[in-house]
Amino acid sequence: MRKNFFNEAELLHLLAGLVFLVAFGLLGWFGYGYLLNQNQADFNGVVENDSFGQFRIDCQYRRMIDGVCVASEEEINPKLVAVMVENYVDARPLSGLAEASIVYEAPVEANYTRFMAIYPANVKVDKIGPVRSARPYYLDWLSEYGGAMYLYVGGSPEALGLIKEYKLFNLNEFYFGRYYWRASDRSAPHYIYTSSELWRKALTDYADEDLTADYEGWGFATSSLDHLTTTSLGESELTTSLKITFLSPNYIVNWKFNSSTKKYDRYQGDELQRDTSGKKIKADTLIIQRVKSLVIDEIGRKKINTIGAGEAIIFYDGRKIDGTWKKENRNDRTRFYDATGEEIKLKPGKIWVEVVGGDSEVEINPSTS
Repeated sequence: MRKNFFNEAELLHLLAGLVFLVAFGLLGWFGYGYLLNQNQADFNGVVENDSFGQFRIDCQYRRMIDGVCVASEEEINPKLVAVMVENYVDARPLSGLAEASIVYEAPVEANYTRFMAIYPANVKVDKIGPVRSARPYYLDWLSEYGGAMYLYVGGSPEALGLIKEYKLFNLNEFYFGRYYWRASDRSAPHYIYTSSELWRKALTDYADEDLTADYEGWGFATSSLDHLTTTSLGESELTTSLKITFLSPNYIVNWKFNSSTKKYDRYQGDELQRDTSGKKIKADTLIIQRVKSLVIDEIGRKKINTIGAGEAIIFYDGRKIDGTWKKENRNDRTRFYDATGEEIKLKPGKIWVEVVGGDSEVEINPSTS
């Protein structure tokens, strides 16, 4: 009996050891995969430390829309999807903005704001919205992205007419409701949502005849210092935050530079803005685009000058560069230039374009360090 006791104990120890080794191996495997994915998402290239902090400096393939590193040549120029997302107080918290590659925020009636969020079609986003209506000037920015698919819910009469005239690849919820849903926990009209699963179904149904991916991208840095031309490096200023007053008090936007992440955190008023999943809304590059605007009807709809030139301010890594924006026609890319006339390269990552008219104020807080 004593011999059997030791044999059983040894067997138990052996089995326990095997279980430990298998568990450790699985932990290592999944941990490696997680870190690899994080590396691809956050760096995916060689990393250096400099006065700007850590920043990717090299990778084989970069995505055209936002300059981030991707794993293959096929991912450089993905199909794109643009979604109109409202910012009305009753619609908050919002969904899906944290995953967008580029977001345009511009004023609509009464100077409250609305977003056009642009995504690579192959990203996964479980919920985006509330989705709201189209306005004409967003179509001018949309036209910069080739045949991007446009998701929205109705629109102003002018916008709906232009969508038809421009022959945009569009899915108005009024006619394509199967690619949206109405949430039971929200009240109308702040209750319509979509997702990447639904837009991929739409792409399968319609993309072959409507969607092209050809467009001109912005210039992106390949190193931290490559953000800046020699001239703009000398002229840039250190900043800690900026404040945009669209409509007080509910449409005041604050962006605060986080020196740990080298990103800008978005605040709606004084509250750190998170989406419904709890993700913080952040940006790697911020662009203030000054435009001329005019109220054109009794409802308060606006005409915003998107074609021509104007003042621009670009922010990244806690610095700002004063410059100008230029756009020659509807399909032309809006580009940003420094004082010498050289195009400013943007930091790869999430990009927010804040479109500011003359009835809004921008306050920039310089760094004291």
